[in-house]
Amino acid sequence: MEELLEQIIARLDRMEEGQQQTNKRFDRIESDLTDLKTTVSNIAGQQRENTEFIKALLHRTEELNAQTHSIGHGLNVLTGKASTKEDVAELNAKFEVLNSRLFQQEAAIHQLKAVK
Repeated sequence: MEELLEQIIARLDRMEEGQQQTNKRFDRIESDLTDLKTTVSNIAGQQRENTEFIKALLHRTEELNAQTHSIGHGLNVLTGKASTKEDVAELNAKFEVLNSRLFQQEAAIHQLKAVK
């Protein structure tokens, strides 16, 4: 009987050791889980920060696109003015020709009046 009792006690000791090992494993698992939760929380925070940064970049890109469009429009206006300046130069040349003809006609009229 005493031998049976010792076997039972030995078996209980082994079960207690197994229970302690199991508890240690659970403690490590809980610690690892806490670490993972912290890591996931950090990743989520970084993701939010990255999302805000991307939104800011997209907004800035839209602003730059609008500015580029405005510059293109301004360039088109300036190009139109440049061609208008060419047209004005051509009209000035024609005006000078007409002015010259008028002067010659006035001179001819003055000569005709002088002959009378």
